[in-house]
Amino acid sequence: MTVYLAAAGIFVCIVFLRILYETHTFRVTRYEVRSDKFPEMMKDWKIVFLSDLHNQEYGEKNQKLIDAIRKERPDLILVGGDMLIRGEEAEIFPAVRFMEAMTKICPVYCANGNHEQQMKEGMERYGDTYANYRAHLVSQGVHMLENETALLTIGGMESEISGIEIPVRYYGKGLPWKGKKKFEGADVEELQKKMESSRDRLGKEEPYRIFLVHQPLYAEEYVKWGADLILCGHLHGGIVRLPFLGGVISPQLTLFPKYSGDHYKKGESDIIVSKGLGTHSFTVRLFNRAEVVVITGKKKKQRSE
Repeated sequence: MTVYLAAAGIFVCIVFLRILYETHTFRVTRYEVRSDKFPEMMKDWKIVFLSDLHNQEYGEKNQKLIDAIRKERPDLILVGGDMLIRGEEAEIFPAVRFMEAMTKICPVYCANGNHEQQMKEGMERYGDTYANYRAHLVSQGVHMLENETALLTIGGMESEISGIEIPVRYYGKGLPWKGKKKFEGADVEELQKKMESSRDRLGKEEPYRIFLVHQPLYAEEYVKWGADLILCGHLHGGIVRLPFLGGVISPQLTLFPKYSGDHYKKGESDIIVSKGLGTHSFTVRLFNRAEVVVITGKKKKQRSE
């Protein structure tokens, strides 16, 4: 019995130390995407995708994280939301300071997560906190995408980035609710109009479309909308990850969520879900290190005849 207790104690200690390590360090995860839409003369491009920082800091004022991102020399930084923790005015400043540092590296486009969305929708509780946060970011040059589409050129290729805003009620437990239409209230029609407008302005063949949206629960719906690259977060990698099974639990309290954190293919579309950079509610990560996601766009390999 003593031997078993000792072994159990050692196991618990190892797990505790592993969790401590994983909640205080991050890694760089690299993915490649290829598409028939990439023009022959396109240069390889690099995007850094960040999500779910939740005011976590790696080194003083996040200097270790900032240095790692700068070292990648990205063409674009895309932010998938939940960079802060909803709350009082003071809660916004770690994220504001970090985002300011990002704008000194390259252009930054940002969509909201559920924490930003809760502050935006909950003015009775949070007052002008979200408006002030947004104003700070915009003043620093961050492009905020709230059901909006931006046109840009990356690697010599014309592209569009749509930031999709998911209402707070669609982050609740036990989704999707019966009888509720997906994205109801998310102003999808307006987003689609903006997308149509952007295609008219390009005046050429359909552009490469990037969807920046925090909630991965509806990833297959985003594919139906015509997204080529879908970037999500929110699930924190499923908190604990198991071999062959992936993430164990979602914030919706569902087991083994389908898109918990990885690079998935659905038809010709790429779905990339970040495991996030911070934690919230459950300060636990096991076999699930925080990550900076680096995505490289490359032309499709030519088939040998």
